[in-house]
Amino acid sequence: MKNLVKVFSLALLLLFNFVINAQTDKKKNDDVALHGYCPVAYAVMKKALKGKPELTSIYKGKKYTLAMKKAKKMFDAEPEKYLPKYDGYCATALSMGKIVESDPLLFSIYKGKTYLFSNKMAKETFDKNPDMIIKKADKNLQLLAQK
Repeated sequence: MKNLVKVFSLALLLLFNFVINAQTDKKKNDDVALHGYCPVAYAVMKKALKGKPELTSIYKGKKYTLAMKKAKKMFDAEPEKYLPKYDGYCATALSMGKIVESDPLLFSIYKGKTYLFSNKMAKETFDKNPDMIIKKADKNLQLLAQK
């Protein structure tokens, strides 16, 4: 019985440690914009690449990680050129009046701007008629900003 209590206590301790570490890791990722993906890689390379923690830039209070030194220089020189539209939220959801977190792997480049999406269906909807989605999203963004 004593051994069973020890094993149970150890298992509980390990579970508690796992939960604390998972929350700490999530918090580390939460304070980096775009889930740690490089905004320049989307725009220039048409790829979703994770940025490197040692290549960090702060713009308007948000931390961005860049994939390469050249990407950091480009971003630092013209951050607005590389930032995804709608602060990285799902463009299609915004067109419906909702602010929804995006999946950094789902994106489209349209007229030189990066748009992110929350799921494959949202991306497909955007890709079928991007001008309509953008028009609605821009309108809803203005309405949400007024609130």
